[in-house]
Amino acid sequence: MLKSYKRDINNKTLIMGILNCTPDSFSDGGRYDSIYRQMNKARELRTEGADIIDIGGESTRPGYTPVSAEQELARILPIVRILAEQNIYVSVDTTKPEVAAKCAEAGCSLINDIGGDLKNSGMADIAAANGTGLVIMFNARNGESDEDILVRAKKELSANIEFALSKGIPEEKIIVDPGVGFGTTREEDIALIKNIDMFSFDGKFATLCAVSRKRIIRQLYDWGDDLDLADDASDSVAMYSVSRGCSVIRTHRADRLRLKLDIYDALLSE
Repeated sequence: MLKSYKRDINNKTLIMGILNCTPDSFSDGGRYDSIYRQMNKARELRTEGADIIDIGGESTRPGYTPVSAEQELARILPIVRILAEQNIYVSVDTTKPEVAAKCAEAGCSLINDIGGDLKNSGMADIAAANGTGLVIMFNARNGESDEDILVRAKKELSANIEFALSKGIPEEKIIVDPGVGFGTTREEDIALIKNIDMFSFDGKFATLCAVSRKRIIRQLYDWGDDLDLADDASDSVAMYSVSRGCSVIRTHRADRLRLKLDIYDALLSE
């Protein structure tokens, strides 16, 4: 199992492979609507080189339709249990504490909290009680502000990190996500990506690049309906983030990214 999300002595960048168990995700909704298909996708991602399988049961695209905790659990809890029983490192992408708690009890190793409001969500308590890792994300959808996006993001992330540490979550179990695409403009997304290194807080925390197939990728490069092009374009942004110290990359396609990262990481080790 993973001891740290930051680069180890071999400078390996971790890949978080995306498994969407939803009918309405923006690029692959409905593809993985059965345990059989979910298992095949998880195995595919692992074979391609993913270190973590990130499972989501509710779309978060703009204009998404919220679902109940019961419905979200019905979509993801069975596959979480199966993968955890096979000692596969599982992350759960959710905003709901009920979902996070049930999945942690079922063997999930990482809570990918995209809500961005630790003080009110209870996610830090759940992570601390179950010994899981925690992704702490900046979510610009939480209210409005005239502050510069970098100032606001760093301030809100700092407060959430401090809260998580106060609950007993160790530094090495925290990943920081700058929240690209969550209530942000194109210019703000670019600023967050270009300055992703600032969210490690002087190297204390691992950072997560989660831009795969997002709106900003299409704005930088119009990939039409070609998902291979979307993934290649996403990989380009990911590699830039790695050059800025990012140590975890979230992706829909792992194989070509693993190749690029292995070469980059090998050069770092020379």
